[in-house]
Amino acid sequence: MSNLSVKELGYIKDFLSWELLMTKKCSDYANQEVDPNFKGVFHSAGQIHQQNYSNLLSYLQQQSSQGGMVQ
Repeated sequence: MSNLSVKELGYIKDFLSWELLMTKKCSDYANQEVDPNFKGVFHSAGQIHQQNYSNLLSYLQQQSSQGGMVQ
């Protein structure tokens, strides 16, 4: 895989922030919701955002270990 440009690295950092924010918001909404159906929807959405965050972080760590962070 090729090296990441500074701009691409910035995009990934933004995505990480957004995924983390959505994870927190979905968790908060799930905790406040009383309807079990909506509670499940928010909980599931939070898990998806958490997985996206983990995947992006893993990708960055892999790029970093290969020395290919910034082009």
